[in-house]
Amino acid sequence: MKTLLIIAIAFVLVYYAKQRKNYTSPVGQTWDLFTDMLSRPHLLVAGTTGSGKSVAINGLISTILYRLPFDRQGNAQMILIDPKLVEFSAYAKMPHTIAYAAGYNPDAWMTALNKALKIMDSRKTYMKSKKLKLYDKADLYIIIDEWASIYKNKQCGRAAYEAVLRLTSEGRAERVHVIMATQIPKANIIPTEIRENFDARLCLRTANAIQSRVIMDENGCENLPFPADAGYANGYYLKGGKSELYTIPFVQQTKLDELVSYWERQY
Repeated sequence: MKTLLIIAIAFVLVYYAKQRKNYTSPVGQTWDLFTDMLSRPHLLVAGTTGSGKSVAINGLISTILYRLPFDRQGNAQMILIDPKLVEFSAYAKMPHTIAYAAGYNPDAWMTALNKALKIMDSRKTYMKSKKLKLYDKADLYIIIDEWASIYKNKQCGRAAYEAVLRLTSEGRAERVHVIMATQIPKANIIPTEIRENFDARLCLRTANAIQSRVIMDENGCENLPFPADAGYANGYYLKGGKSELYTIPFVQQTKLDELVSYWERQY
């Protein structure tokens, strides 16, 4: 009887270990690109409407959700800013999401950015007290879906610019990452002072060669096919001063729904 009980317990433990693995340890080509992007201090994602930005952003967020239990330094956190009110609503109630600013709401945008600044500054204080050169706990990802809407807003544009400039120039040692997306990759939308702080950039199809040069410092992105025509999204990924062409992995909506459902059940 005792042997049967031990076998039963072992079976249950193995079953739940396998279930947990399904949600926390993605491997293979689908996840390699996103994992690399998340390891960079900051990431700029650019491309015209229909170029695949949503595919990339959802892939990045889903990778964060997979990674969280394997982050030995603590749980990854997200601050989501979604002016278009369409991209991040599914993730608003995730335990990872500590701030969510949705729709046309300049006050909410700035509240979220100021929260990120406050966290960064508190980490600086903690690191100083511990004499650390690198923050030893969780990564914080500030994910902005449409930067142009925020930067061009008369009410908060300047304050948002200053906040993002501080986060991208000061947040590396504090493990504060900015992932910023825009469908208007123009020089007057992404000023040089901010752009140079994004050492990693993903550029999808752009409207013209000028926009390609703004992001990648070279032509080429204007010739990429649209996902609707090619069946998948293509983009040049720049890191370490070198760019390579990648097919952007597509995470199926059913898988995203599964992830959201899983985390909602946990909390």
